[in-house]
Amino acid sequence: MSGDDFHSFIVRIWLEESAAESAHPTWRGSLTHVISGRRVYFGDLESLPSLIRPYLEAMLAELQLPEGE
Repeated sequence: MSGDDFHSFIVRIWLEESAAESAHPTWRGSLTHVISGRRVYFGDLESLPSLIRPYLEAMLAELQLPEGE
């Protein structure tokens, strides 16, 4: 397995302190791409797949051969 055929991420998730006292807890987090060090923050768990998707799409684009080859 070469370094180009996978991505590694560090996901950190925490509960906002003020949310612990409310009826609707607020989860926050960060996603760090291990190789590039790029870190993004998110305010809801549902956004996590959309933050990872660009890395997977780029990997698929690299695997596709140009037309005619």
